[in-house]
Amino acid sequence: MVRNLVLLAFAVWVTGCKDIETKKVSSDTFLKEELKNLNMNEVEEYPSFASCDSIEGQDAVYECFKTELALNFQRQLSAKTIIVESELNDTIWLYLSISDLGDLKIEQTEIPDTIAKQLPQLEAWLKDSLDSLPKIYPAHKRGIPVKTMFKMPIVIQVE
Repeated sequence: MVRNLVLLAFAVWVTGCKDIETKKVSSDTFLKEELKNLNMNEVEEYPSFASCDSIEGQDAVYECFKTELALNFQRQLSAKTIIVESELNDTIWLYLSISDLGDLKIEQTEIPDTIAKQLPQLEAWLKDSLDSLPKIYPAHKRGIPVKTMFKMPIVIQVE
């Protein structure tokens, strides 16, 4: 009788264990699934300056960052003695990148011919103005610093 009970318990144990199966997921499969869900065009935390850290909300931090950057360009350009032949009122576009270490670089500029002819040194002035910026904290994606790129308009008005 005891032998029959032991055999019955063993049979239940053997047949019951076949239903408990663990699925092994390879790291490549897991990575592919995560990349499907990851939007590479968005960051969780925008780049910022220390002066923008106390602001709540990522959109407000980004606006603060852009404003501080624009004010820096304005301060640097207004310190230059600019002599022009005719009035200028146009927009230039800066394509900026911020590395994962917080280094800002002007990747490309779109300067209309009217401005480029009268202010040939403008691009150099803009690049020089980057040296006067305070420390930039890079953008983050899932807690990891990442490189970001954005396009910024600069309105040039000289009378």
